[in-house]
Amino acid sequence: MGSSERSACNITRRNFVAAAAIAAGAMSGSVAAGRAQAMQSTGERDAFAPSKAASGEPEETITTQVVIVGAGCAGMMAAYEAGKAGVTDVLVVSNSQSALDTNGSLISGTSAVETSYTKDAGETETIEDLFKQMVDFAHWTANARLLKTCTEYLPGNIEALQQMGIDFQLAPDRGGFGYLNVHLFKTEDKGDVIQDYLQDNFGTQFMYGFELVSPVMDGEAIKGIQGTDSDGRLIEIDADAVLLACGGYMDNPEMIADTYGDMEIVACTSGHQDGAGIKVAEAAGAFRESVYGLGMNDIFGSNAKLGFNMSNQLLAIAFYGGLLVNEDGDRFTNEYMVAQESMGGGGESLLHAKSYYTVISQELVDQLKTRSYYDIIGSPEYWHCGQILYTEPIADIDDLLAEAEETGWVIKAETLSELAKKSSLANLEQTVSDYNEMAQAGQDTLFYKPVEMMRPIETDGTLYLIMYNPGAFNTFGGCRTDMYTRALRADFSVIEGLYIAGVENGSLYSRPYYEVGGSCSGLALSSGRLAGQQMAAYVKGR
Repeated sequence: MGSSERSACNITRRNFVAAAAIAAGAMSGSVAAGRAQAMQSTGERDAFAPSKAASGEPEETITTQVVIVGAGCAGMMAAYEAGKAGVTDVLVVSNSQSALDTNGSLISGTSAVETSYTKDAGETETIEDLFKQMVDFAHWTANARLLKTCTEYLPGNIEALQQMGIDFQLAPDRGGFGYLNVHLFKTEDKGDVIQDYLQDNFGTQFMYGFELVSPVMDGEAIKGIQGTDSDGRLIEIDADAVLLACGGYMDNPEMIADTYGDMEIVACTSGHQDGAGIKVAEAAGAFRESVYGLGMNDIFGSNAKLGFNMSNQLLAIAFYGGLLVNEDGDRFTNEYMVAQESMGGGGESLLHAKSYYTVISQELVDQLKTRSYYDIIGSPEYWHCGQILYTEPIADIDDLLAEAEETGWVIKAETLSELAKKSSLANLEQTVSDYNEMAQAGQDTLFYKPVEMMRPIETDGTLYLIMYNPGAFNTFGGCRTDMYTRALRADFSVIEGLYIAGVENGSLYSRPYYEVGGSCSGLALSSGRLAGQQMAAYVKGR
């Protein structure tokens, strides 16, 4: 799917968060619909599978000092640092169609502390505080020295992007930590702005539509890469240093299945994260690290019938904190965790169900026409996401339900037993009965969910069952690196000339997603800068 097809894309999570924050938490159907376009689910992305071409005799050979594979957060920042360090021959290649057609171009914000923005807001959170929070959350499974350096680089990320022409504003505190750290991008088309800066100031070259195929080795050192260009020609790029910053494998169904089994996870991506970077790193001798995870969709639920779609507000009901059941009709998670930590632990708990479902009553449907769900359950102050994201009614909910029923991801019934029979959720009746008893008693004795989130389901009248699939923006994890982003073999020896940055760096991220908002992009930006500096020192020292 090219960039021209994405110009009116389904409101992305990143842009939606920005819009929600700027509007002080308001979330209207008209805003979402105005920026909507359907994207394909993971299983429909065959056009973006890695190239089937085998490495061999190239039709063209290009020589450069540094080649960067990926034009997202990490790749662009690596090019910036390499250029700033005086490397005059840098080539960025990407399987995307433009600088706007990457996951990095879609993000709404990034994490940083000790910036001019946080200082102006009176924030006192320090780099030390943030590092301790992140490394403790990861239980030290990340490379602590690499994580420490990337955390220290966070303020500099903001400064570097400002220098390139990017403006920011602080986002609200969705995590309830008591401090602000997410810097929302205010500059539109920031991918193009960054690319223009790199070209104008450092002469950085770009090649889009490039499908990575294989490494080019000189003994045990890497000397370049091979891939196909937009015309299908096999191109070899010989370079002193190679950076893989390809964004992971969210759009590769086979790799997702190898990691998560026989379940459909909706890819909420730009469409180009095919795992080629990880495969090429392994082919060069890098060791695949054991830490992996997903950056879960944290605004709306997902459904495979719709693909990446955030315009239908019925999808948001998945994160309201009401009853969720699995394919057997059994409750399987604390729904408040899903509602409050939907990108991290709560979101990852959804991977314990092949698909998941919620039941809503006609009573709730009628209330949602004029009141927000946050208001309906009493506006609990502890539900920080609810305060920001779910504070508007769904006036057209009848039309949305009818459309979803026709599409096949909502089932309507007049009784609970009929709903259970239509959905084939064997234990649904008993689960709803048990849940209502706990809700009426004011205590969740199964998962201990906060009482305000334990709203009984009215079973006298029409009922609706809404089906969801887990959805994610990106994968975390890949091959192991050292503290300098240099790729490592199984014996921890360095693969000379090969660097890995961004979300496919197997030593930088945690499972689940760090609880600090914006850390995915923040660490990608930081690791890209670190890799750029290291590559510059390496090629200049040869």
